[in-house]
Amino acid sequence: MAQHLLFWAIFVALWSAHDLNYHRDLLDNFRTNLVAFVPYAVLVYFNLYFLAPRFLLKKKIAPYLIFLIACIILTTWFSSHYLHFYFSRINVYLPTANFFHSFEGKIAIATEVLLSLCLSMTLFLIDQWYKKEQVLSELEQKRLETELSLLKSQINPHFLFNSLNSIYVMMNRNLNAGKKMLLEFSELLSYQLYETDKKHINLESEFQNLANYINIESVRHSDLAKVTYDFPKNPGDLQIAPMLLLPLIENAFKHGQNSKGYQIQVNAEIFKGSILNFSVRNTSSNRAKKIPQKGEQKGIGLTNLKRRLELIYANNHYLLIEDGEERFTVNLKIELDETKVLDR
Repeated sequence: MAQHLLFWAIFVALWSAHDLNYHRDLLDNFRTNLVAFVPYAVLVYFNLYFLAPRFLLKKKIAPYLIFLIACIILTTWFSSHYLHFYFSRINVYLPTANFFHSFEGKIAIATEVLLSLCLSMTLFLIDQWYKKEQVLSELEQKRLETELSLLKSQINPHFLFNSLNSIYVMMNRNLNAGKKMLLEFSELLSYQLYETDKKHINLESEFQNLANYINIESVRHSDLAKVTYDFPKNPGDLQIAPMLLLPLIENAFKHGQNSKGYQIQVNAEIFKGSILNFSVRNTSSNRAKKIPQKGEQKGIGLTNLKRRLELIYANNHYLLIEDGEERFTVNLKIELDETKVLDR
């Protein structure tokens, strides 16, 4: 309500200032225009709350224009007689009364009607656009949140399956080592249950989770795999999206292994206080080069990682994948400070 009153107050004030060209009393002009603009206001609100929602916003353009033109003609005719009566009987000034009864007066009234309609419709359409943008923004946010949840649900079961399978194999080989793996796995499970629902977690917690996973897989593949990793001891208060880096290590264990032995190197460094440089290198295997069979989900981890990076870090990341004859290398760089932009 206050916005509408403000609009008409400004509109009448500006028009009263314009009328100083014909009448030098601003206050008298303001009082006169308050009376004169009543029919215009009726048409404006009839258009905004009846014609526009019923026809224009439903894309019924022809009926809307027909009704609007008819309303403009009717308002012009009514205002002509209304103002003639006002200036001949109430605020008596016969030249003005005769002017509004003339053809030129009707043209002047029609101009004022059109101006009030154009201004009100401009504000109305801006408001409609703003509300539509808000709705679209909310829908997009919900869609992204849903997509991220789906991506996480694709990652987590895969991760759990690999870990449980590793423990099962080790229990058959070495019971004590299997128990140790089970304890490490409990930490992984706790991490998954209580941390992955958060948008961001401490980078130190993510590194600890990765170390637990590497330890489990290293024990399982100890006969063939030579695994080394190096994480910063104190990454500070930096935060990262949970479970973002794990697919890179999963991929190395899954596709790097072969019967002759293989190597995996995982390194993380912090540059300029907030840039994470994370690299994974593994020996390539012939099995990783084979053509996937029908129904085989190969590379889902990297595919999901790329999509999560696009959704969470947008243009603030850089991912380089090199698939060589003997070595597969992934280098990921992320600017973890949201107030900064990654310089590539």
